[in-house]
Amino acid sequence: MAEARAVPLPQATTERRTRGISGSFRRGLILVPPLALAILEIFHPQPDETLAAVMDVATWFLTFHAIQLALIGLVGLSVLLLADELGHARSWAVRLGLGVFLVFYSAYDAVAGIATGLALRTARDLPPAQQDGIWAAVKDWPGFDPVPFSINIVGTLGWVVALGALALAARRAGAPRRQWIFIALAALFLMGGHPFPFGTLAFGSLFVAAVFVDLAAHRRPSMARS
Repeated sequence: MAEARAVPLPQATTERRTRGISGSFRRGLILVPPLALAILEIFHPQPDETLAAVMDVATWFLTFHAIQLALIGLVGLSVLLLADELGHARSWAVRLGLGVFLVFYSAYDAVAGIATGLALRTARDLPPAQQDGIWAAVKDWPGFDPVPFSINIVGTLGWVVALGALALAARRAGAPRRQWIFIALAALFLMGGHPFPFGTLAFGSLFVAAVFVDLAAHRRPSMARS
């Protein structure tokens, strides 16, 4: 009878897991940012579209989008590390889409969120006529002003391309269905915008996908030892 031999993990996989950062820190970078952003979106300010209502929440509007800007960068890193876990970090579609998302969605966040909040917080101390002028200039920035809206669309499409390509590659490689389905859902939900509920559903889906990938990765060594 032939002696049974343990099959070693592929060298590329082992190198991926140990390259530069510890396993626990890497897991944190994959799991924490999408969860944090999913929770943050629940508290996205959504005031009535009036000058008084928006000025009342201007400080939180500014602070929220500053926090979101930082988390967008970390979520981009989460996606890249997740793609690495699945063996598709070198996919040109994933990298290109993720780069477009990070550049354009961050720009949209800075204009529509941070700049709007800062302008309206400053407007509190101005005479009513000047407040009205600022409101007329910025009120459409978070919505359908042509320039910010176009930047938002390009950034969102970058996310859809990156996550869609990753989901498709994972499916073709035989990844469990629950992994690539939640990655695909993360791509689709953000098309509804980042405020609650769609932002929470998008980044929450990415978190769930990352949890499934993480559980599968930790199950493989146990199965190999047994």
